[in-house]
Amino acid sequence: MEDIIVMPWSSDSEWQSIRQDIFGSKELRNYKRALRKLLLWKTRGRQLSRGLYCTELILQVISKDSYFCDVDDIIIVNDLVRLYSMAIMKFVNLTADFLGKGPQKSMYFRASRLELPSWLIDMRHKISHDRDLPTLKSLRTAMEFALDWLKTKYWNVDDNFLIVGPKLEINDVDVFMDTIEFYMLNKRQNNTSLKEDHLNALRKKLHMPEFSYKECLKKIKEYLANKHTSSQLVNLFITRYLLQSEECNISKGRISKADKALWSVMLKILTNSGLLTNVLQCLVTQNSRVAALWVIELCIVAYKTSRKINIKHNQSDDCLNCKPSHLDTSLVLRTALNTPHKHTIIFLKWLLRIQSNSLKVKQQYNLIKLISLYTGSVKVNPKNAECLFTVDDLIKNTKNENQSQWSLAFGQLNWRQVPFGSAL
Repeated sequence: MEDIIVMPWSSDSEWQSIRQDIFGSKELRNYKRALRKLLLWKTRGRQLSRGLYCTELILQVISKDSYFCDVDDIIIVNDLVRLYSMAIMKFVNLTADFLGKGPQKSMYFRASRLELPSWLIDMRHKISHDRDLPTLKSLRTAMEFALDWLKTKYWNVDDNFLIVGPKLEINDVDVFMDTIEFYMLNKRQNNTSLKEDHLNALRKKLHMPEFSYKECLKKIKEYLANKHTSSQLVNLFITRYLLQSEECNISKGRISKADKALWSVMLKILTNSGLLTNVLQCLVTQNSRVAALWVIELCIVAYKTSRKINIKHNQSDDCLNCKPSHLDTSLVLRTALNTPHKHTIIFLKWLLRIQSNSLKVKQQYNLIKLISLYTGSVKVNPKNAECLFTVDDLIKNTKNENQSQWSLAFGQLNWRQVPFGSAL
């Protein structure tokens, strides 16, 4: 029987509310409220996870610095430098140790695997070994990076919200990445001796002297078949490889044909493995134009397939070479609405088109307008500012006959969890 994992938060709304307090408006009251909740979570379990502990560590410091918010009491610079230094050192130690220690696993090596920059490790060493501590300006920069890193690597990851999943071994990561590199080289059009040398080098590294392209695809499928680690590998593939794609020079707002041809087989494998929802969930949370364009590409295929529109004659619309399956469009939309950013508006119309339970035109228009206001795509008209309400405002005012459709759960979407408000 599998062990039951009890999480310290009582509901998904409690998790979302503390996330909003931390990464929403930079106000002292929000930081203090988040800290109180984290302290409460400590009493509900033996200890906080690394992500939560590091978040608490950072909030304890930035809530005392007027650079981040309006503080109650001003702390002298020297004391602030000491507080920052201790927090940075503990943050680096806790995150870098996540991959374990051992031979050929220096802190720089482990940090690079977690996408922590070398300058942050240098700062940690300076704090630990040098007589003089870093400057307050550099420490603030490091703290801003750490908070943004935690948002991307912990708070925006669904697995951290649902359960604590099994750790992905570093050796598995290395082999998976080498296999992807082998895939990329085989998909390249040029056939040169240099390409063959690179392929042979990867065969040697993988300890497979007869490793072929067909075996490469088989190995990728085997890795993605592991349900415990597949979502982590999907995120790794997207952030390390898919986001390196380029926009088409001719058809603006689309991914280049070369990149679609390069990744079509890989995307087909992901789709056939039932991971297309995971792919789109990861893409919609990335604050990247390239990620937004990939969402459009996948949505176009899903839309035309659902409408039985033949896309074989138009290769620019086919980046999957297969029919999308096991796609939870509602979950993808909910994920996009929980973490909206400046590029969300680029793909939102297409994401709304592929919903299995379509929203009405008026509802879609209002939702796009709300996202535009929330992400700063359009400016709020001062004349209409008084007509803007939060979801809490609308729920409290349930007797109002003119209440907006965004106030309560509507269809398959629980609008109560959406971080922005509503408009009447």
